[in-house]
Amino acid sequence: MKKVILATLICGAAMSSSVFAADAGKGKVTFTGSIITAPCSIAPGDESQEVPLGQISNVTLENGGMSSAQPFNIRLEGCNLNATYTEKDAQGNDIEKTYNNTVNVSFYGTEWNDTGLISITGTGAGAGVKLMNDSGDTIKINSSTTQNFVTGNNTLSFQAGLQGVKGTAVTPGVFTAATNFVLTYN
Repeated sequence: MKKVILATLICGAAMSSSVFAADAGKGKVTFTGSIITAPCSIAPGDESQEVPLGQISNVTLENGGMSSAQPFNIRLEGCNLNATYTEKDAQGNDIEKTYNNTVNVSFYGTEWNDTGLISITGTGAGAGVKLMNDSGDTIKINSSTTQNFVTGNNTLSFQAGLQGVKGTAVTPGVFTAATNFVLTYN
């Protein structure tokens, strides 16, 4: 009898301790994204990036000099070259088309003094951000470049560096610059 009472007390104590256990933590997870009309998805995180250009000597930027170029990528996932889309003709009728294997990447932002460079803001001045493809060819801001893609995953590779402008004084200080990109599939 004592064993039954003891077992009952132990079970009751164990159950009551779990009822009064301290909260070990809780939280919330929110999932965000957007559904786009395209043959490829943009890899999570690549739709909004920060590319550190570093601490650049003003002497490097004098007379149009440029910092070392820093790479950045836009990764495309699950590309399907057989994907179709609907377009309207001149009469407003739907026409089904198939994507080909090219994508135009347009970079938009504030151009600095017709230089093709992205304007910088902050206490630093006398330079702008130069965009380039992976071969080092210049991509002027507010223009586009065409790249090929294949079925599956693809990486669109680019570079950026800070470039001074000849005849403009370079002022040391911190800076930021921003560009938006838009993908247009052909």
